[in-house]
Amino acid sequence: MKRTLIAVLLIVLLSLPLTSALAQDGGDDDFACPNTGGTLVVAYGTDPRSLSGLYGNDGNSLFIITFMAEPLLLGGENWGDQIEPALAESWDISEDGLEYTFHLRQGVKWHDGEPFTAEDVLFTYEAVLLEENAIDWRPNLMQGDQPMQFEVVDDHTFKVRLNEPDATVLTALAIPIVPKHAFTSLEMLDAPYNTSPIATGPYKFVEWNTGENVVLEANQDYWRGAPCIDRLVVRFIEGAANQANALLAGELDYARVDGADLTPFENNPDFVLATAPRDLMRYVGFNVRSPKVSDPAVRRALAVALDRQAIIDAAAGGYGTLADSVFTSAAFMYEPGRNAQYPYDPALAQQMLADAGWTDTDGDGIVDKDGEKMSLRVVYLGTWSLMQAIAPLVYDNWRSIGVDVVLDPLDEAKSYEEIYDNVSEEKPYDVMLGGWGLFGPEPDHYRNYLVSPTGFFAYDNEEVQAMFEEGRRISDPDARYELYAEVDRLLWEDLPMIPLYQAVGAWVYRSDLNIDAAELNGTFLTGLKYPGRAYFEG
Repeated sequence: MKRTLIAVLLIVLLSLPLTSALAQDGGDDDFACPNTGGTLVVAYGTDPRSLSGLYGNDGNSLFIITFMAEPLLLGGENWGDQIEPALAESWDISEDGLEYTFHLRQGVKWHDGEPFTAEDVLFTYEAVLLEENAIDWRPNLMQGDQPMQFEVVDDHTFKVRLNEPDATVLTALAIPIVPKHAFTSLEMLDAPYNTSPIATGPYKFVEWNTGENVVLEANQDYWRGAPCIDRLVVRFIEGAANQANALLAGELDYARVDGADLTPFENNPDFVLATAPRDLMRYVGFNVRSPKVSDPAVRRALAVALDRQAIIDAAAGGYGTLADSVFTSAAFMYEPGRNAQYPYDPALAQQMLADAGWTDTDGDGIVDKDGEKMSLRVVYLGTWSLMQAIAPLVYDNWRSIGVDVVLDPLDEAKSYEEIYDNVSEEKPYDVMLGGWGLFGPEPDHYRNYLVSPTGFFAYDNEEVQAMFEEGRRISDPDARYELYAEVDRLLWEDLPMIPLYQAVGAWVYRSDLNIDAAELNGTFLTGLKYPGRAYFEG
């Protein structure tokens, strides 16, 4: 079913020589707030890394940014799992597939009242391409070693010219747009904007109180219509259990609390408990350049040694689906059951390690090979409560088969130095624990994170890299599906990461908060596709 639907979408987007507008407006039908006013208090983790949509690609930042900023269209990384209009209301594709003409929404204003124009789009993409800015989105706008070409036709028409047809272009361009007039130059690494942004979305920035909250207020000139709720406060509360307690204490109105004890909210007239699948993967990642885990056979053995269902039950409160792919189910080529599960079997895992040359030769309980002990430094963000829960389970599972595990929780600064460094090929760890996602329907978005010599796993597989590159050039939807299906199979066997589970979100909110029109959607980090349409009843 899923493959058929996606094939139809890809035929429309990629295969036909289109010269007329493809897109239809999504989500901006006439909506009138049944009630207005009030302050919505929500919660997420800790202080953001940045409030710029170009730099804030971590969860703490994105949760706030997606209340404020917008891309040309939805469906790209962090922006849901469907390609839909946003700041661009429609687009045309030339017959040769090399030119995309975007018709921008008219009447859109930045939060400071200035008009949104095609010059802002051009400025954003040029800033992303400037290497000195070190913006993660830069590969999205590159075709090999050549950038896409951009042109402002008029205030509300913008063209993108490609060097060759690119099946990923619509999702690649889904980058939050920033206002040209808010910067003095293209250089923005240390721009004031990063902590005090101006955007076009439903809520606008008021203040950031470090360690406490970020305060937003309704954008009364929002193009979809003024938000129903006047004020939005994002409180920094780390951990699902703490957020659940804050809900019960009346300190929060809305939060995602999967992993906490949810029994106090069940059949409770004061709250609504709702669940939805999330476009997120939790994983154990390997530094494949480490000699201890450079052998795929060893990585597969370590996968068999992990009780992944127990990890879901204990660390995520049961809110997860056992992964059978490195891609989440949002990816267009995901097919349940394509890959055989790695079973939890400690005895088999020990035998697999022995077959790879790792045995306990001196009887000390730790396997060794060529005189070296299997001792793995496992790093993770120590302030992330989910990783705090997963880490000891990994320790116990691997220690039981003779692997010496050294858990090393890192603070925020050290994490960015060691884990989130996307420049160095040499990694100072053997294993890292993490989570990623919100990549949407396009598997190419995994490329920068998964198949990169400077990525988390230092995974430099030329065959897989070439397949990702080929996937961008293929226009035939069936051929593209089969290519990425093969990528999926290869990565599941080579296993630069062990996918633990795909997350299922559990949201709890006050019973007088109506989010029907806001649309609960787990592929958006906030859980709300149209947050401006949430309102308090009565």
